[in-house]
Amino acid sequence: MWPLFDLEKQYATNPQIKREEIQKLKEWLRTQPHMPELLEHEILLFYRACNFQLEYTKQVIDKYFTFRTHAEEFFADLDVESPQILQAQQVMACFPLKGTTAEGYRVAVSKLLDPDPAKYDFVASFKITFSTQDMWLQGQDLMPGVLIMLDLSGFSLGHFVRIGLPQIKKILNYLQEAVPSQVIGLHFVNPSAAAEKLMNLLNQFMKNNMKTALVVHPNLESLHKHIPRDILPQEYGGTEATCAELAEIYYTEARKYRMDIIEYNNSRRVKEELRPASDRNTVNNFGAQGNFKKIDID
Repeated sequence: MWPLFDLEKQYATNPQIKREEIQKLKEWLRTQPHMPELLEHEILLFYRACNFQLEYTKQVIDKYFTFRTHAEEFFADLDVESPQILQAQQVMACFPLKGTTAEGYRVAVSKLLDPDPAKYDFVASFKITFSTQDMWLQGQDLMPGVLIMLDLSGFSLGHFVRIGLPQIKKILNYLQEAVPSQVIGLHFVNPSAAAEKLMNLLNQFMKNNMKTALVVHPNLESLHKHIPRDILPQEYGGTEATCAELAEIYYTEARKYRMDIIEYNNSRRVKEELRPASDRNTVNNFGAQGNFKKIDID
């Protein structure tokens, strides 16, 4: 198993986390036969991401693991050495920065390494993230939130037309409803005409709070007001290595835990046949009380 954060340290440094609340969540999980067995680390991550709100945490936990189960295009075969993911890693750099912002937010970066649209696979690029995010989140101290930084240099109409509408809707629902860390902002750098089309598409499915979190940076000076230069890659005036180098370090680390990632992903599934009948009446975007497969866009 990959290294996990120190539980006692999190309790000591996050006084808002009450042990009795975590115990209530453990007890609640035992009454949910459809849910997988979770580590205490996972419960703390969700509780922190949900701003220490007990009932909201329950909803997000259920949504998250329901999403993992039914969004098979994103979560099936999360083998970091599969041909699909290895190819995607040659095209995309998807990695977290080492440091944090002044507010304590961590930063996840996504950037095209190969601008050839024929090599771009929208789903596979997210599988890079989904195959490694648990290793990353569970190995860090609890954080107040994450900034997602998207570098759109090289993004063209050829890339845009390869993005499926159902998939973009699922991803935005995930980011807004079920991610195990609070998404504080979406920061776009190096925008282009094609990138504007992408942002217009995203706006159709964003809630108001996510729309206000979207920031388009016209230059590096604007970016540095949100993300310190000393934690940024060289491409953005920073002192770290290049995006390609930082991504390869991250990918290499993930390969060390290849089998752990596969086993973890396979065990984090809901069993719909065991879901309490009282929870099957209401269908939402994730099927937290229903079936995700009913949601589709033509």
